[in-house]
Amino acid sequence: MLKTNISDGWSSDEPRSLMLLALDVVESLYGLKARDQAQVSLFALERELAEHLPGQQQEQQKELQKEPPTAQQLLSVLYGPLGVMGDWERFFSTDNCLMNRVLSRRRGIPVTLGILVLHLCERFGMRAEGICFPGHFLLRVKAPAGDVIIDPFTGRPLSRNEIEQLLRGARGNLARLKPNHLKAADRLDILIRLLNVTKASFIHHKKFSQALACSQLLLRLKPDCPFERRDRGFLFEQLDCDRLAADDFEFFIEHCPEDPVADVLKAQIVALDLGPKTLH
Repeated sequence: MLKTNISDGWSSDEPRSLMLLALDVVESLYGLKARDQAQVSLFALERELAEHLPGQQQEQQKELQKEPPTAQQLLSVLYGPLGVMGDWERFFSTDNCLMNRVLSRRRGIPVTLGILVLHLCERFGMRAEGICFPGHFLLRVKAPAGDVIIDPFTGRPLSRNEIEQLLRGARGNLARLKPNHLKAADRLDILIRLLNVTKASFIHHKKFSQALACSQLLLRLKPDCPFERRDRGFLFEQLDCDRLAADDFEFFIEHCPEDPVADVLKAQIVALDLGPKTLH
């Protein structure tokens, strides 16, 4: 991971928008140039969206805007002429997890497209919130006629039956929809979800150094989480950092001694090469 202090302020009281947090991840992984490119793409998308939404052209000319566009108008334009869509063909690609690539391609997965829609709703005067729903990130858009649950992967509203189907797909046929499944997530919960998805994508593609960078960022948010320390240990092991892997495994064993994985990790530590390294 690049040596950066970008995540130092994540847990501070200073408010930081969700989009800025997502761009922080890009900068931490790939540097300031990648972040700048993402911001250019975002500004271009905002300008195009404003040109299509009723009343926004007058606002750009410093004239008084009577009322903000509706969510239906925003989503129809965004997922229509502006070409934003879920990437069915390359769902597990890291391009769908990194906001600079999502913005340049206008393709993504539920959590990254959800972050984009939340940003645009705020930008154009609409109220919306993210939902860390099991297996599929969702949005709730506030409207005078009633709240609407949106699938950011498709941009369309979901019925209760469709939401229940998503839940059963993630948790099994016996799962039942409960109010806590649809509670609003705060920005750090959504950031954690983004980092976990990004880390999983890097692991899927055997990019262990980048996955480790995501794990390090996650540990900035939850430094004492034994499960994240365990996962980081596996990544250290893949990168032949055996001593660091053993330290993380020992932390997990100490904090979760009754977990079935603890015995596996004890054997894992014995198998690691913890001897001194010869430097050449």
